[in-house]
Amino acid sequence: MTRTSLRSAFLLTAGALAGFLMAAAACNGGHTLNDEAALNSLVESERAFARAAAEMGTRDAFLAYMADDAILFRPRAVNAAQWLRNQAAMHGLLSWEPTIADVAQAGDLGFTTGPWEYREDPAGEAVMHGNYFTVWKRQPDGSWRAVIDHGIFNPPPSEREPLRTPSRQAGERHRPKRDVDTAAEREALLQVDRAFAGTAAAQGMMRVVTAYVAPDVRILRDGRQPLSGIQGLRDLVSERPGQFRWTVLGGDVSRAGDLGYTYGEYEFTARGSGTPDELGNYVRAWRRYDDGGSGSWRVVVDLMSRLPLSQRD
Repeated sequence: MTRTSLRSAFLLTAGALAGFLMAAAACNGGHTLNDEAALNSLVESERAFARAAAEMGTRDAFLAYMADDAILFRPRAVNAAQWLRNQAAMHGLLSWEPTIADVAQAGDLGFTTGPWEYREDPAGEAVMHGNYFTVWKRQPDGSWRAVIDHGIFNPPPSEREPLRTPSRQAGERHRPKRDVDTAAEREALLQVDRAFAGTAAAQGMMRVVTAYVAPDVRILRDGRQPLSGIQGLRDLVSERPGQFRWTVLGGDVSRAGDLGYTYGEYEFTARGSGTPDELGNYVRAWRRYDDGGSGSWRVVVDLMSRLPLSQRD
């Protein structure tokens, strides 16, 4: 594989990247002390990952900090360890920083998202920019490992975003009294993701925005800066009339049942077109909110990326 193709492959996964300041916990918008401890632990793991990437190279750092069953998109979903072991070392420098991070109540699942940039010469100017999204899971030995990682390309940001954890103003997080049946909760979340797709097909994306999306949702799409909030998603839907269809491939939940993720593939058919105009991958983070009952799942991060034309068959 050429240096150029390796660079392009790795740049789509600038996830699990550099840590952000411990002081971010002061802007946590409602985290408990246990949440803060878990968040700080995740942040410290990110910092170690970033140091490893600078010291030992991107490929070896990813091998060290991704779980054995972790997923990358090359360009479709693949086992990260198997794919990485078949790649040559990559030159150049990736730099990154999270702008949003969150952890589950049980401290076993979390995510980070923020900007990345790439320099062919570590002392030179950045030649590529984007945003990443990484989900982390606590391992049996207590360490954090990335379980799914993806990203987008976008123009250089005009300004640096403040570091923060998601707002709780949208509703109080669901907090069960004990650990849940994770297998049952995982299947329930996958069913919610399938219902998301079914609602979009039957009633349109505007209905999906109302029924399944958190008010503070983070939206990642190739070619544009990240968007935040339901109105941003509504604007995207209005720009491209047509129909989306999703195929759910997998996901997981925290043992507290308050945070989870799903991933899969999508196709988009523009209004008036007889065949799909776009195919791609998606990854979503979901947070569960109290609603007077068992809680409802809402999307808090939504990433969609197109597949290259050569990979659409």
